Amino acid sequence: MLYPVAGIVAEYNPLHKRHLYHIQKARELCSAEAVAAVLSSDFVQRGEPALLDKWTRAEAALRCGVDLVIELPVIFSSHNAGVFANAAVDILAATGVVTHLSFGAENPDCLVDSIVDILLKEPEPFKPLLKKHLACGLSYVEARARAAEEMLPGSAALLAGSNNTLALSYIKRIKEKSYDMRAVPVKRLGAAYNSTELEEFASATAIRAALRAGEKEAALSQMPTAAKDILADALKDGRACVGHNTLWRLLRALLLRTAPEELAKYAEISEGLEYRMREAAREAASFAEWCCACTSKRYPAGRIRRSAIHTLLGLSHWTNRAAQRLGPPYIRVLGMNETGRRLLHKMRDGAALPVVTTYGKAARLSRYTAETARYEALACELWEELIPNGRFGEEHKRKVIMV
Repeated sequence: MLYPVAGIVAEYNPLHKRHLYHIQKARELCSAEAVAAVLSSDFVQRGEPALLDKWTRAEAALRCGVDLVIELPVIFSSHNAGVFANAAVDILAATGVVTHLSFGAENPDCLVDSIVDILLKEPEPFKPLLKKHLACGLSYVEARARAAEEMLPGSAALLAGSNNTLALSYIKRIKEKSYDMRAVPVKRLGAAYNSTELEEFASATAIRAALRAGEKEAALSQMPTAAKDILADALKDGRACVGHNTLWRLLRALLLRTAPEELAKYAEISEGLEYRMREAAREAASFAEWCCACTSKRYPAGRIRRSAIHTLLGLSHWTNRAAQRLGPPYIRVLGMNETGRRLLHKMRDGAALPVVTTYGKAARLSRYTAETARYEALACELWEELIPNGRFGEEHKRKVIMV
């Protein structure tokens, strides 16, 4: 018999008081003997560089109650909600030890099977409705919400919540793959995901905005002590990506020198977006301004930002689609405590994917694992170029964190 283990999908960008609450609540609701988190790479789901590198965020997680931290490779972490959620759930399921999946949601009581079944099975007339709304120039997310609303009133409002969207994606993946994991939603506290207000239980977006505005102490006040100290040290050492000026200079140079035909080869760039991206680079003065110039009903800001990251990484359509079809190829451990060490021992006996701790081991498994590891290493080295005190080559020297 496996003892209860709570799985969490996280970015901790940065880890704040609401994250601490969720870790504690997940352990309580699942009666968990351990908590395992799968953590985004150095480029996160919204299509931006993380504030802190994955190793620093993994340490913060361990200091705040997580027992085992596992990597979500960049080819999955900097992607749309469906790809992000599928890969994260697949990794947790592949450990063979995670029995529960806990996640935040704006409306946990409304995550009903009926809407999950619509998203999973796409019954008639969902597909024609989806096609109709896409033909009107809406993004896939908006078109899906409107199609679901016509079949099940109230669905659009539910799908409007960022955490609800991810929550439904997690539940959908568990159901689609028949994973032996129980979904345990937790009511999201405080401000909305994209709120920039530093109120009680402020969002990670608000904390990052405060840091960019020079309001360091106000930002740090929103974080648990252990995570606050880690972030403060990183800021002092020049090891935090607070702004996007360097990212913009690198991206603009790349866009201006690359022909549209070449840009069209990168993941999520299609239907003429390559021309819009290139032309906007000639006029925009910042990454935010460029994103705004490229955004439309069809191409929301998140997709634009992720396309930028895919371009910087050189992630092709072919590799992107292959990764979605094949899923995560390994389980890479970033950090653990003593409980996590025992959990890792159980994983090595029954995991459905190879457990690795180094790029070298991952690269020796197969061509696909080598490619996944190569993109991950590239992303980490690119992140190092975006901070004041970058250390090129640092990623290959990293060892599993023990606390």
